[in-house]
Amino acid sequence: MTTKILAPHYLCLELEIAAGLAAVWRALTDLHELRAWWGQPVVGLKADVGGGFELRYPGHDRVDRFAYTTWDPDWRVGGQWTYNWLDGAADEMISLTEVGGRVRVNVEQTGFTSFGNDATRIFGYHKSEVKARLERLRNWCEQRIPATMAVLPAF
Repeated sequence: MTTKILAPHYLCLELEIAAGLAAVWRALTDLHELRAWWGQPVVGLKADVGGGFELRYPGHDRVDRFAYTTWDPDWRVGGQWTYNWLDGAADEMISLTEVGGRVRVNVEQTGFTSFGNDATRIFGYHKSEVKARLERLRNWCEQRIPATMAVLPAF
């Protein structure tokens, strides 16, 4: 995994996955697949610009929301993260590129300064969360587990 950091302004993580482009895209954009590998309950996916999804944390009054601002046929999705527990918003762009039978997943995040005094805190949260998310995505795609056979998080 490659990480580029200009804290708290810019975060870029890259990872290669031994899977096909369509399989990785499906894992990122299909509700059942998202629920299966994300590690948190994904709720209310509307897959297109203006849509998005929520992450709900069992036992906590916490909701993270991702609203799509980009839904690109060139294997790119992007949007903005907002939180009910913190003021501000972080922008994220996910790009997929086929490289010799593998898929390079690039996640770029910006906008952390919108959190004011909490910018460093939310930057650190995103850095660790995106690293863990990319590892789960890679494991999911490389093992090729059908979403219908996965153990889904309880809601």
